[in-house]
Amino acid sequence: MANVMPIDIVAPGSHGLNAEQANTLLDPSWATTALNCVVNRSGRIAARKGWASQTTTGISGDHAIKVIHEYLDEAGASVIISTANNKIYKNITDFTDVANDITSSTAPSADNWKFVNFNGKVLGFQRGEVPIVRTSGDFADASYTGTGPDGNTAISAFGRVWAVDADLQTIRYSVLLDDTDYSTGNGGGTIDMSSVWTNGMDEIVAIAAIGSNIVCFGKNHIVMWGDGQGSEIGMDPTAIEVIDTIEGTGCIARDSIVNTGEGDLIFLSRHGVQSLGRVIQFKSNPLVTLTKHVRADIQAAIQTSRAADSELDLVRAVHSPEEGFYVINFPTTNEQYVLDTNHAFEDEDGDTVFPITKWSLGGTINGMCVTTGGDYYLGSAGVVGKYEGNIDNASAYDFEYSSGWLSFGELDHRLKMLKEIIASISIGDGTISWTWEFDFNGNTQTRQVAYTGGVSSEFNIAEFNIGEFAGGVTIQRKLIAAHGEGQFLKLGATASVNGFDVVLQHMSVAPKIGRMVT
Repeated sequence: MANVMPIDIVAPGSHGLNAEQANTLLDPSWATTALNCVVNRSGRIAARKGWASQTTTGISGDHAIKVIHEYLDEAGASVIISTANNKIYKNITDFTDVANDITSSTAPSADNWKFVNFNGKVLGFQRGEVPIVRTSGDFADASYTGTGPDGNTAISAFGRVWAVDADLQTIRYSVLLDDTDYSTGNGGGTIDMSSVWTNGMDEIVAIAAIGSNIVCFGKNHIVMWGDGQGSEIGMDPTAIEVIDTIEGTGCIARDSIVNTGEGDLIFLSRHGVQSLGRVIQFKSNPLVTLTKHVRADIQAAIQTSRAADSELDLVRAVHSPEEGFYVINFPTTNEQYVLDTNHAFEDEDGDTVFPITKWSLGGTINGMCVTTGGDYYLGSAGVVGKYEGNIDNASAYDFEYSSGWLSFGELDHRLKMLKEIIASISIGDGTISWTWEFDFNGNTQTRQVAYTGGVSSEFNIAEFNIGEFAGGVTIQRKLIAAHGEGQFLKLGATASVNGFDVVLQHMSVAPKIGRMVT
């Protein structure tokens, strides 16, 4: 007679999504669905936070907030700037107050500004627009000594502004501590990238600074510049030289580049999301990406976004040290892919990757910004939200998890006759739909279980650390009656998150083990 054999599934889904191998046997640490999930600091799959509107009076017509930027003035005070409907605003609480409309007199025709803080000012650059500048009051058109930049991207670094021309080949750098002067006679200058590309012609998508170097991203090149001397301000442009080049990869979305604060940049390439540090380390194989396990999904998001916006100007990314993730947003499909930077691990190929989950934030999200104070702001239709709570601007959202196909190691070739699923979960008052399926047959079974925000007295849960869960929510461990039989098993859980947290702590199954399956 077959015996019931409990089988533990520890930290299910903790390695995040593996969509590329969803139809193969996978370790329980992988997930094939992880929608609106994060990997929490304890390494458990959990529901993401929601977002709460910070706006009391929104933009008439609910125009999308395309860009959110934190401007730090000379006194270090933080001012949140946002763009929508060809206007620029300060103060995210009231968009109807005329004092908060700081648009320049030359009204822009688009909202995809690249804002740069420099020496107490905020500068703005955008394709096809005159550059703008603000110290206080409204923005104004920038004016220059010498020929100034007129392109789409810029940075401030090493006491200068470095900006790209509309020809997508020229980088201009300003005079030291003077964003109005690019003249060579006073210490400004240019870098002509058309003579530097090493593998055919390319065009500049973005520039960035890391360490004491300037990084120029083409679509198919990465070129790093340094001065080789280590000057007091980090870079002497009169001694600048190419210190490294990488061919075969580059950046395709200006606002996907984020400095993680750990001497690395993460960015979107044609191949997926990549780490500059890793590309430099393994430059002989620069195509391995951080998103290799969701490659097809990322490629689909890129292609859909490119069809609507050929320059991918709307793609944005942020990194939150407080939350421990990098988020890249594709507003055309309202998909966000989230890389958990707290839990890097080595995959089966020996590549260092991050757990990945996928979000669909309520409302179409465009602009994103993480402030120096740690707030994560999101731009939606006419309002700016803040990443907090467990509800999306007063609307519930779905948490969905599915395992891969499980064979349970040494029981791989044995028939399993499922009797129970035992799940330990942290949840408030809510309902979980538990699912299971056998042998790739598409026949998914479901059982709904209600939870009421307390500890189930039927089980002793002292083995689990419940102190990490705030607000009085503790781990509940319940038996879920299940049935069916097969060689391979897939498990899942879904919940409508509406003001409570969900953390999937531990799972196990209790099948009877039957005959060998040939």
